[in-house]
Amino acid sequence: MAIPVSKERIDYGSPDGSVLHGNARQVIDPAGTARTLKVSESGALCLFNTAAGQTYVLPAIGANDVGLEFEFAVPVTGTGTYSVTTDAATTFIGGGVGMHSTTVAQGGLTAVSNPAATLAIAMDSDITGRLVGGGFTLTAYSTTIWSIRGNLAGVGTLATPF
Repeated sequence: MAIPVSKERIDYGSPDGSVLHGNARQVIDPAGTARTLKVSESGALCLFNTAAGQTYVLPAIGANDVGLEFEFAVPVTGTGTYSVTTDAATTFIGGGVGMHSTTVAQGGLTAVSNPAATLAIAMDSDITGRLVGGGFTLTAYSTTIWSIRGNLAGVGTLATPF
């Protein structure tokens, strides 16, 4: 389902704003399986909730889909790989994540992805950010680029998940 070009308004422009009661978003927990996200699920919180690992595939970004957004959270420390990949070899991830080590002497790392080459983020070890507490958001900036921002937790000498 494509997001309509003409979107529904919640606010009519009052200087007092608007009130939205009962607002809650979808939570996706694929329970250890690979999961391809849908355009209609934009705004969802996607959990890496199986220690053995989980994979998400982002939806294709159509002309009317710029602005899609998915948030990812790590509520369970992984022992396998937590990853998010784009839908095609021509859709990339650009931006970066702050990485923080639980080893005080190690400090942190800023991991930056190449928006002309990065197809995935893969947290495949404790040094690439699969510890509990991390999270990031991917936003469709164009029909070929997802922007990433967030923070990941690791231990020891950190390494990039890109």
